[in-house]
Amino acid sequence: MNQVIARARTNTTAGSVHPVVVTTKFTKSSDTSGWLKVQLEPSGKMTFLPEYVKVSVTKEDSRTHFMILEGEHKGKVASLKSENAANCLVSTSRGSGAKLIAKTLGRQRLASKPRHNEVLNQLIATLTFDGQSAMITLDSDVDFKESNPLSPYYEQVRHSQPLPKGTYRILTPVVAKRADFTSFYVTAPGGNPDLKYHTVWFPIEYAATQNSNFVHVGNLSEGCVTMYDLTKWNALYKYLISNRSDKEGKYVGTVTIE
Repeated sequence: MNQVIARARTNTTAGSVHPVVVTTKFTKSSDTSGWLKVQLEPSGKMTFLPEYVKVSVTKEDSRTHFMILEGEHKGKVASLKSENAANCLVSTSRGSGAKLIAKTLGRQRLASKPRHNEVLNQLIATLTFDGQSAMITLDSDVDFKESNPLSPYYEQVRHSQPLPKGTYRILTPVVAKRADFTSFYVTAPGGNPDLKYHTVWFPIEYAATQNSNFVHVGNLSEGCVTMYDLTKWNALYKYLISNRSDKEGKYVGTVTIE
């Protein structure tokens, strides 16, 4: 998508102007992490953007410069080496909002092979999305240490509980979660060697927990919408990340828990 953003003089002829055209693109990861490393300008600081962030390309030389149009770094200029930009800033389109429906089935004690056959009291549900369905867990009935600094219970030990039934908005991810939270689901016996994008966790908007619940992959849920079926995460990730439900790009869609 090309867009005229200004008119500028280019010579000394009085009244001579021409459109300055920028190109709208979307970010794409250079690997299977789901994150694109970019250089903020003029500071040179490196940061990461999720996929499908809208940007406008403003200058191309040895580096491609672009304005970030949404998200945490909205309004900032960033750059990539031009050979990387050719593959990582793409012309595409996004969906208008992902819709997930989780139908609760009940508690079941399950052993997770990737977690060394740990047995947990899972709250199992069936998640439907984009014409597919998969088994998820909504809660694993475990104690955990609150890690969200915004929570009044920060660094306290809490007991997990599922989200109440209802519909919640899913936020666009901002930062990667620690790889060691989920990397063993790729490498451990009983895991999925083809699992990708596992550090991308999608926050669920819920004021009562300061958005501490997520849509993510794994066999342990501290009240999150957790993709238990490791073979279905890649598809769920691609569906979520390729959607935005608002003009600002803040949300990817909704999840309804029944």
